[in-house]
Amino acid sequence: MASARSCLDLWREENDELARRWRTVASFPGPDCSVTQTAQECQLAFTQLLQKIQGLPAALPALPLELTILYNSLVFDIHLSSDSGEKLLAVIDHGLSRVLEACAVSGQGLGSGDRWQRVLQEGTPEELQAPLHRLAALQGALWLAANRLGTVEGLFRLLNGTKSLEPSPYHGCKNELLPLLQTWHPPDMGEADPLLVQSVKDLKDILGTSAAFLQGVQELEAGDLPAAVALLQAAATGMCSRRVLAQIFTLMGSCHLKMGKPQMAIQHLRRALQVDFTFLPALHQAALLYHQLGLTEAELEVLVLLDQALDGPAQVTTESINPRFLIQTELLTCASQLTGFFVKNCPSEVKYLLAQRSFQAGRISEAVDHYLDLLALLQEEPLHQVYLCGKLALPRIPEVFLEAASALEDLARHEDAISVCEEVVTRTNELIPEKLRIELDLKAKEDMQGTARCSLTKSRSNLTKQKRESLLCVLWQAAAYLIQGWAWAGLGEAKEAISHLSRCLNDLLKVHFVTTGSNSIEKETEQMGLSEAKVLSQIRHLALTGRGTQFLEMGRDKEALMDFQHSLHVCPGSPTANLYLMHTLWKLDRRQEAAGHWQKFHLNPVLLEEEAERSFPLYLLSCVKQMKFPHMESLTRNVESCLGGSSSQVP
Repeated sequence: MASARSCLDLWREENDELARRWRTVASFPGPDCSVTQTAQECQLAFTQLLQKIQGLPAALPALPLELTILYNSLVFDIHLSSDSGEKLLAVIDHGLSRVLEACAVSGQGLGSGDRWQRVLQEGTPEELQAPLHRLAALQGALWLAANRLGTVEGLFRLLNGTKSLEPSPYHGCKNELLPLLQTWHPPDMGEADPLLVQSVKDLKDILGTSAAFLQGVQELEAGDLPAAVALLQAAATGMCSRRVLAQIFTLMGSCHLKMGKPQMAIQHLRRALQVDFTFLPALHQAALLYHQLGLTEAELEVLVLLDQALDGPAQVTTESINPRFLIQTELLTCASQLTGFFVKNCPSEVKYLLAQRSFQAGRISEAVDHYLDLLALLQEEPLHQVYLCGKLALPRIPEVFLEAASALEDLARHEDAISVCEEVVTRTNELIPEKLRIELDLKAKEDMQGTARCSLTKSRSNLTKQKRESLLCVLWQAAAYLIQGWAWAGLGEAKEAISHLSRCLNDLLKVHFVTTGSNSIEKETEQMGLSEAKVLSQIRHLALTGRGTQFLEMGRDKEALMDFQHSLHVCPGSPTANLYLMHTLWKLDRRQEAAGHWQKFHLNPVLLEEEAERSFPLYLLSCVKQMKFPHMESLTRNVESCLGGSSSQVP
């Protein structure tokens, strides 16, 4: 007995010495590496000490010290994340089993919850109450880290016993975890008790903050936004590091945005960046919010900051609540459910958003710079599909190249636009079949959308996917030839322009949509949601109109007239094709036809709309701009002269 007592005294002294060593280092921290090294050394020492005391049979006199050493050892284990949560929970279960063994109570076959119930309800000696409550706090911490809030609630209901709960101050709070944590008062430590590396009072505050944070996220997911805001606000007043506080303010911004309060959302996102300017999800959320509000300049400013942050060396906020706190809120709130709210941006998606938004805002020179940076980035690194809030953040790579070419063409950098488009042609040419037949019926709809019936074979499913890819390759190559054609036209090379625009049209002829129903092909493709069909028609319209203009440049007016007529057949409402048609009729001395067409043109207000306002993809807009009819004044003067001045004034 004396020998056992002397061992306990030695182990007690060793525990206290290790605790004091850690407190000294944490109170006057040096470089991060020295603090981490001390933590690792203490962890190893406590583990060895625990193995010594648990090498003896479980005995009531030794249990208060054993549970204290177990607590200290686990605090370091959780801090350094040296083991999985399940393994650490097993360590706690083993400690509880030794308590039941010392009390001569069977714990065989019990789960963690039942084992706690047995320990706390079997008349546990008073001297074990404080150590057990401390150990229960660690059990709750591990369960919180695993997002098992309901299990934590059950544990703290056991710890509170028959105490009446304080009413929850949080609107819509559907469980009692926070009131249970507030009501829980672990037994005070005596002066003679072994030392702890982290006080249970501090741990209680961190549990409360973490629980409020995680419950707020749960309510946000469930759509109870007022409850989410109240809980997150409570978490923000707790023991948080700068990073956790930035996360909380970002989530509150999301809540207010969904509640239709964008200004409040902006305020919270600004607060997030004020407390942690390295928290990039807050910048990303701000960019999305500004885009939704139509604040283009503000959105571009935020995207530039985000782009610069991703381009530079990674910056991490290392500030914590207090270096002495081995278990902190961020260790308990890194549940996988948070990843859906805090999207990890990659440089390529931010570069693309910056280029696209600049292009859409008319800041073409900046857009070109960003597109060229993006193309270089895509060629340096293999691109994985990047998802943004469930949607693709980047279009397919050929579309990025086409948008870049379109932006270059907008700056009259015709040779560069031609070179970028040549990349698309090179990559898609071998993937395009001689003929592509696509049947437009219900079964085709299911196949094209990837929702084929179970009876379809795997080979049939793969074939339809291949058809979709082939259709996209035709579209991309045709668009590349189209942009090249207009680029050659910009260089004054009419023959090259006609050659490339003809290649575009020849590619489009490879696609055959076949309908077995009574509806038109246009209606069938619209019902199927086959947006590629609409874009193919737009490309055909732009190519025919573009080739017609080049025929006019070469004096081949009859061929130009045919192209404009075909263009109007594809897109009857095109104001530009109508104007070119009238202009060509006038040049061919078919003036009465031109005048009659003019009168119809001005009686239809739809034909007076700007062509660029129609729903063209971004990569086709430079062609739309170049297609603008340049002879409006002379055509108006000539036709009105023919009509004897009876026509209405042209807007």
